[in-house]
Formats: sequence, structure tokens, C-alpha cells
Amino acid sequence: MRQLINALLRYRNTILYTGLFIVSIIFLNHRSFYHQSIFSKISLAISSNLNQFGRNTSNYIRLASTNEKLFIENAKLKAFELIHFDEKSIEKNVIETFQFQVFGARIIKNSYSQARNYLIIDKGHQNGIEVEMGVITSDGIMGIVNQVTANFSSVISILHLDLKINAGFKKNGAYGSLSWQGNHPKKMKLNDVSTLNSVEIGDTIVTGGMSDYFPRGIPIGKVIDFKKPKLEGYYDIDIELFSNFTQKEFVYVLKNKKKEQLNELKNEPR
Repeated sequence: MRQLINALLRYRNTILYTGLFIVSIIFLNHRSFYHQSIFSKISLAISSNLNQFGRNTSNYIRLASTNEKLFIENAKLKAFELIHFDEKSIEKNVIETFQFQVFGARIIKNSYSQARNYLIIDKGHQNGIEVEMGVITSDGIMGIVNQVTANFSSVISILHLDLKINAGFKKNGAYGSLSWQGNHPKKMKLNDVSTLNSVEIGDTIVTGGMSDYFPRGIPIGKVIDFKKPKLEGYYDIDIELFSNFTQKEFVYVLKNKKKEQLNELKNEPR
């Protein structure tokens, strides 16, 4: 069906001119003003209807394409949740008490080549979005909400010189601080990981879970290089992100439903 529609769109001008040619032949021997008037009305009607058909069909195809992308993104997110929380018994306990509510949103502006990058999404207060909510994609983390209006929100991208994210190794739980150096939109640094832990090329880096923004274990990237100091200390680790920030259209905003309880404990006097 889609091939037929595409063919009609591709050759709609040819179909239009062929139709007008046939009609002109019919009226070729009738040169009266009356017939010319009829011919003009028919031509206008045919042209208008074909153009409207083309516009409607194009809109239908664009809508179908967008819905297909949304379906794929949602399917990826569901699969991501199941994979993430179904590896160890402790993670199975987490899924039973999963404390984050998920909101879908579309990116309407995205920067990734500046020193301090931001994105704007099409959801705001009226959709349940609040400041300091984590933002993820189907294949990694994106940033943290920092400003909200009624219908839109601004998000600090993790590609931001002033932002640091708690992250660690999937294999052993060793964690450090993930930061962007302002160079490549797929490259970041993981600092403060003790040399008491083993590091190998290809190790998977995930969220550490020691913040209110993201649950533990969301995939971030992999180790592509690292340097170990001669004396005991901390590694210098290069990370390649799984997510391609230059091709993103949809994101998911995470609301920590137990944030207030956590804040109460943090604010208690010691």
C-alpha cells in the first residue's frame, strides 16, 4: 500500500497533465465560451484535488513514520528496563520497588558542540515535569532538568563542562565521577576510580545510583582507554558513550517518587 502511495506521489504531476490533456482533447472541437468555462472549472477542480491528495498523503506518511519511531523507542525502553533489572537478585528487588516514574518527551532543540550544552523538550509543569529530574534515552543518559515552564523544559546535557555524574563499573561496582572535557560528543572522562580496582578496555560503565536523578545500572558507555599511575591513586579513564547525541529525537524524564524521603534524611542534623 505504501509503495502505491509513494508511486502516486512521485508521478502525480504526470497524472495531472495526462488528465488535463485528455480533457482538452474532448473539448478541442468545442470552442464556445461555455465549454471553455467548463474546461477551466474541471481543470481547477482536478488540480486542487490532486494537490490536496498529495498533501494529505505526505502528512499521513510523515505521521506513520513518527508513530513508528515512537513505537521503536518505547519498545527499546521496555527492553532496556527488563535487561537492566533482571540480572541479579538484588536488581530483581529493585524492580519490585522501582521508585521512578517515566515521562516521554520530544526534543525540540539540542546542542552538542558548545562548551555547555542544553536541550529543550516539549513537556513542562502541566505534564508533571519538575526541576532536577533525570533525563535518559533508550540507550543511555542525556542530562538533568534545570528549568521548567508550563509546557517546556530546559535540560542540562551531560555534554556540559560544569556537570558531573556519578558512574561506575557494571562488573564490580567501583565508581567515580563522569565528566565531559568539551571535545567530542561521544567521549567523556571517568575520574576518581581507585587503582585498587581492575580496569579493562571494553568494560561497561553504568550510572552509580548515588544520586536522586538516575537509578543504578543505566548503561552509559564503555572504556576505550585508561592510564594507571605508577604509585597508588586513581585511574585516568576515557569513555565512549553508547548514546549518539547528534541523532536524538525522543527522551524519557525520570521522576524519583521517593526524593522527598531521601531529602529528609540528607537534611537531618548529625
